[in-house]
Order: sequence, then C-alpha cells, then structure tokens
Amino acid sequence: MDDDGETMTATTRKREAEENRKEALLASTQSLQPNFNRSNVTQKQISKLQELHKRRMKIKANSKKPKAKLSMKSRAVEDGESSKILKELTTSSSSTTTLEQQPAAPMKPQKLYWGLDTKERWERKANM
Repeated sequence: MDDDGETMTATTRKREAEENRKEALLASTQSLQPNFNRSNVTQKQISKLQELHKRRMKIKANSKKPKAKLSMKSRAVEDGESSKILKELTTSSSSTTTLEQQPAAPMKPQKLYWGLDTKERWERKANM
C-alpha cells in the first residue's frame, strides 16, 4: 500500500506540474494581455477571450479549496456528539430498563425491478 501512496503522490505532482506549465503558457499568451492589439482579431473577441480566461481562473481557484479538511472537522464534531449521545444512552439504559432492544432482522437480498433475484440473473447471464 505504501507504493500506491507514493505513486499517487508522484502522479499528482506530475499532474500539478503539467497544469502549472499550461497555466504559464496561457498567461504568456499575447491575446490574453491587456494591451494586445491585432488587426485580424476584433476587440470584442479579445474581451470575450479575456473574460473567459478570468472565469476559468476563478473556477480553478474555487475548485482548489480544501474540501476534505472541512468534512474531517465536521466528522470529528459529529463523532464527538454521537459519542456523547451514546454515553447518555448507555447510562440511561443501565439505570432504567424501559428501553427494549429490537433484534436485527436479517436482510433479504433485494430483487431486481423485473422480479428476478440477482443471483438468478447472473446465473442466467453466465449460461447464455
């Protein structure tokens, strides 16, 4: 598993390096510069291209926000709250025996919408 982690980080580094190279290339493009003037390209086309580039950069900046850190914090808070609730339930159930635990019903395999069990379907598919 360590090898997978190392290769994943190596591939992400390569991907980020490639993205940075592309960004540098786009930033150095003359048509994206504010003082760009060319006879065969209209000012309207240039402004549209610059606007699209700004939007792209905004979207890219928004997508790089660390979403995992926020979810980890919320999970930690939820875990803390659920452990408090669990502790309260265990203390209240030990003091009072009014809570009855329901036995877990065995789950039946879900049938497909056309009425066959999944096992039957795969058996039939294997015999085709």
